[in-house]
Amino acid sequence: MDNIFHTELKRAFINSRFILVFILAGISFAYGFFQINPIQSQSSVGAFTAWQEILYTSYYGFFAAIMAVLPFADSLSKDKNEHLLDPILVRTSYVRYLRAKTLAVALSGAAAVLLPAGLMLGICYLLYPAQPVHIPGIYFNFSEIYTRYLIQPGFNLNPSVGEYTALSLLFCGLFGAAYALLGMGVSFLTRNSVIVMGIPFICYSFGYYGIPTSQHLNWMISTSATLIPEGNLLSAILQFTLVAVFFLVVRRRFGKKEHQVLQ
Repeated sequence: MDNIFHTELKRAFINSRFILVFILAGISFAYGFFQINPIQSQSSVGAFTAWQEILYTSYYGFFAAIMAVLPFADSLSKDKNEHLLDPILVRTSYVRYLRAKTLAVALSGAAAVLLPAGLMLGICYLLYPAQPVHIPGIYFNFSEIYTRYLIQPGFNLNPSVGEYTALSLLFCGLFGAAYALLGMGVSFLTRNSVIVMGIPFICYSFGYYGIPTSQHLNWMISTSATLIPEGNLLSAILQFTLVAVFFLVVRRRFGKKEHQVLQ
């Protein structure tokens, strides 16, 4: 316990729940793979494009919202329920404990989403030809926030295949970290692990179906924009920012004093 950061990271990553993470990812990818087979039979599909299509058609975002919180997002609730905070706080401060917990939750969530996605990308390059490659249009445009009618596309980005691949993998990691921290934020409000792991899934589902149908928010594309970079990147930035603000507010409000957690 001398190094609380090492302890929390060890608890987060040496974790049998990662087995369930890869099982869920396997189910998602298997469904997506069989969905794109008809597309592959009709036209040539490159490895990277196949990977993107699998992420889309497998509803990976719904699985990823669960996978992100599975490893460690509810650990604060578990520590409180199992009365583990007393011996922990004898040897370290609560502030240091929360910092270590936050880091471990974010990194484990990022790994839970990024590692299966990266593995699937590698498998696609083994199964499909490298070409052709389709890169979705991505840009920054503030005017979409104020008007539904886009006259100019804003600042267009034209990344290379390597740059867009790196950006896609970065988004997978950020998605996992954000939804894991969203779950941890909920754990400041409740000790129920089911609620902690269920709220991120509900938020993703609401944004996936609700944002595209909203008259004023459809420029944000959907919550899937935080997993696969496409369209206006301000959407993903804003959504990540909202998660960060929520986490910081609840941590400051409900995690400020040790006795508020120990009660």
